[in-house]
Amino acid sequence: MIGIYSNFDEFLAQARQIGVQDDLRALLSLDVLFFEQYEDYTLLSLKDYSGAPNNLLILSKQKSLLYSEKQITQRDFRLFRQEVKKQFGESTALALLALQEVLKSYSKHFEHINAQIDSYSGTQDLPHIESTTIDLRKLAVRVEDFVNLLYTLEDRKVPVFVTQYVSYDYDLLLARSRHLLDRCRNHLQELRDLRGEIEIKNTMKLNLRLEELTNIMKKLTALTLVLMIPNILFSWYGMNFKFMPELDNPLGYPAVLITGGVLSVAMAVLMKRRGWL
Repeated sequence: MIGIYSNFDEFLAQARQIGVQDDLRALLSLDVLFFEQYEDYTLLSLKDYSGAPNNLLILSKQKSLLYSEKQITQRDFRLFRQEVKKQFGESTALALLALQEVLKSYSKHFEHINAQIDSYSGTQDLPHIESTTIDLRKLAVRVEDFVNLLYTLEDRKVPVFVTQYVSYDYDLLLARSRHLLDRCRNHLQELRDLRGEIEIKNTMKLNLRLEELTNIMKKLTALTLVLMIPNILFSWYGMNFKFMPELDNPLGYPAVLITGGVLSVAMAVLMKRRGWL
């Protein structure tokens, strides 16, 4: 018997009837893949990226239950109308359909991320690139766990899931999952390269700014040296009145000014030739 429920309380009531005592409600808040085998049943919890991300599977010989808002109808089981008549055929078909729906959600979310990555071409939006990288890394982890689950189901240690009944569909599901995982990893590398390019460009811009600031400081320092000569002369005679040249010679003070100016111009010319100004 197969039961598909979008109402959790109805699903929980059916689960209790087949002897499931686990805290299924706690699995709704669990953000990782959960897989556990018990004596009479197998419990699976899969998260996807839809508006209702919870998918709980209880697979047993007598009854198989699915809590999900995915649209899985009797029409979907028509491809397996011969398989469901076999032992564990119902649980195998239900699990396969649920896994296919989850993979569709992963693929759709990846395409959304891929569109974001394409929009980053030629931009310097490092915060958004970092956010996309984190999102893609989480997706890659989920897909990797999903692939590992498929391998676990394939190794015949889960009696309620018989891959031989659905070998073609299962191999296709596994191939698509591995392909999606490879694409996630490739795009993570692409994001790392893009972030590296932006960081290199930012470093080059920073170095140019530092170089400009260094040149400005050199020019300011040189200008300070040029102005320091007349300042020293003027300060010396300004603070020592008895040495003021105009006291003994009326042309003494203009001579001081002219001397300071000539020395400043000479210092400026020398620094200009040396490239300091």
